[in-house]
Amino acid sequence: MKLEKILVLDDESSVRAVLSDLLGELNYSVLAVPSIAQARLILKEDTFDLIISDVHLKDGNGLEYLQEIKQMYPTMRLMVMTGFGTLDSAVEALRLGVFDYLVKPVDVSRLSVALGRLEEVRKLEAENLYLRQEITPHNSQSVDWGQCLAMLRVKELIDKIAVTSATVLIQGESGTGKEVVAKALHDGSLRSAKPFIRVNCAAITATLLESEFFGHEKGAFTGAVQRREGRFELAHTGTLLLDEISEIPPDLQVKLLRVLQEREFERVGGNKTISVDVRVLATTNRNLLQEVRAGRFREDLYYRLNVVPIEIPPLRERGEDLIRLAEYFGHQFARKHGKKIKALQHEVLMRIKAYAWPGNVRELQNAMERAVILCSEEGSLRPEDFAAVGVTGASATVQDEVGIVTIRKVEQAMILKALERCGNNRTHAAELLGISLRTLRNKINEYRAEGLTVV
Repeated sequence: MKLEKILVLDDESSVRAVLSDLLGELNYSVLAVPSIAQARLILKEDTFDLIISDVHLKDGNGLEYLQEIKQMYPTMRLMVMTGFGTLDSAVEALRLGVFDYLVKPVDVSRLSVALGRLEEVRKLEAENLYLRQEITPHNSQSVDWGQCLAMLRVKELIDKIAVTSATVLIQGESGTGKEVVAKALHDGSLRSAKPFIRVNCAAITATLLESEFFGHEKGAFTGAVQRREGRFELAHTGTLLLDEISEIPPDLQVKLLRVLQEREFERVGGNKTISVDVRVLATTNRNLLQEVRAGRFREDLYYRLNVVPIEIPPLRERGEDLIRLAEYFGHQFARKHGKKIKALQHEVLMRIKAYAWPGNVRELQNAMERAVILCSEEGSLRPEDFAAVGVTGASATVQDEVGIVTIRKVEQAMILKALERCGNNRTHAAELLGISLRTLRNKINEYRAEGLTVV
């Protein structure tokens, strides 16, 4: 992670001048001060990535002051320098948390190596922090893509474009596995050993989304107590997944377009242009072209994202893959919960086939785990074990006996029934159906557009 601002603390003007010149030649922004008192005043108003301090200063001990800095600014990196270098003082400095120890006169090559090591450490720390916060559970090498023609085409497309750096727009209903496809694209690319960073555009408020993308400087807004790198910087040399891209506000769409075109941006509250090398993948559960026609999404941004489109089919269009997935999840959750289950009975299979699965693979996964937990002692999964998600005998009977009722009508009936059961509480209905609140809201809007009365 590139260092940007460095504070030099030394009471000799010649040392300050030499270090300012050396660091300037290495493209760092440098401020040099002669005393601890001045350093304290400056740090109240500004933030730095690194402080390089002399040990012996006229108004105090540099090591003791760096201890004070460490307590007040835990993320700030520290280096010390002295003309009286000894092994004991070097060990003491490192024990106190100082990153490195330089002996005067400072050699430019030694300084350059130390700064390079520090930047690599900061980069690894930032990536590890992100991964601890948001671990992607998918292993694309073990993904069962299914046997239906539509999913085989998706897999073929992934294999073709993964090795490129092309921007990819992944479209599909909620729960179809768009993020799994994105991770497979990253794992199959030349960037696979580099960061895979995800940002959920729908889960972050519009006011904070720009900072999440591009980072911010200290004081950029209330609560910005220190500089923060954004997801584009974290993903440098790797892949950035923009999940639910349709949810970003119009003003941010303009800034995102610039990054895609020029691969550069400024942090919120900053004026320094930052360049990045990032492959961008985007997902959406909406028809983005319709969003463009409705004026909610920029046409130029759409075409910049839609270099290579991948359409993920809903679960109801995957034929026998539905049953294969149900059996796979059944065995998976049986192992997880320490149970033994029997093969799915014919009545259960018919009900699973008849249900529309509006929440797609995610809903099926939830339903199978719930059924495994509730199954009988002898390991039989019963029809009543699936009742919570609306996989009822009624829906199966309609499909079996009539045979011409569309899956969309069955889906509609299940959603209306869930709303009725939950007293029109959409949050509870979405939980009952195993789908997101956004998916439920989108479905209701579709039904209203078709003239159906939905509370």
